[in-house]
Amino acid sequence: MMSTQNEVAASGNAPKIKRQKPKSRGARWMAAANEAEAALNTLAEVQQEYQDWLDNLPENLQSSALGDKLSTVCDIDISGALDAASEASGADLPLGFGRD
Repeated sequence: MMSTQNEVAASGNAPKIKRQKPKSRGARWMAAANEAEAALNTLAEVQQEYQDWLDNLPENLQSSALGDKLSTVCDIDISGALDAASEASGADLPLGFGRD
């Protein structure tokens, strides 16, 4: 015989739900900084592929819509954002409560 959820709850054998302790600010900061750095590294790699495409584009297409779009992608300052993400992941974060 299968028991219903109400019967399980009434018998005191209900499954216990474990609540996860929220991550600290420092842990969230480091996770976000590391994820940002990884994403920006991927963007830099793909941007280099676009740059190679632009560099090898025939002269008659360089001022076309395709050339303009490639130039726009290549002009984005990903290295500046990557520097900021790298700085964030290496930050000496405060511990708080007199532990600093």
